[in-house]
Amino acid sequence: MRKINKIIIHCSATPEGRPVSVKDIDRWHGERGFSEIGYHWVVYLDGSVHPGRSEDVAGAHTVGHNAKSIGICYVGGVDN
Repeated sequence: MRKINKIIIHCSATPEGRPVSVKDIDRWHGERGFSEIGYHWVVYLDGSVHPGRSEDVAGAHTVGHNAKSIGICYVGGVDN
C-alpha cells in the first residue's frame, strides 16, 4: 500500500448545479491523455461519494504530489 501524507481537494470547474459523473471526468481526462480518471474520489452534487482511480495507484491530479496523496474532486466550483 502507498504511504499517504496528503488529501488534495479539487473542483470539477463546472457551472453550479450541473451534474457531472465519474464517467464524464474519466472521459475528459482521457481526452487529455490520461490512462484513466486522475482523482481517487468524486463527490456529486447530492453529497454522495463515488470511486474513481484506485487508491492503490498514484493519482494524476497535482504535479509533484501524486505519489503520496489522495485526490478528491467535488462537482461544481464555478458560480453562475
